[in-house]
Amino acid sequence: MATLGAVFGISYLSMGGGGKKPQTMPPIQASSKDEENFIQEFIKQAEAEGKAKH
Repeated sequence: MATLGAVFGISYLSMGGGGKKPQTMPPIQASSKDEENFIQEFIKQAEAEGKAKH
């Protein structure tokens, strides 16, 4: 019983995976604050459209 418990326990823990890592974006190199805001809004809209299609 102990052997089966250990095998299933280790299997369960090894398959747990861990938390989902947040996506990282490369730094935005904009020439002005307005351009940076425009790029960020564009990315948000594109991600929203991508999620809506799936």
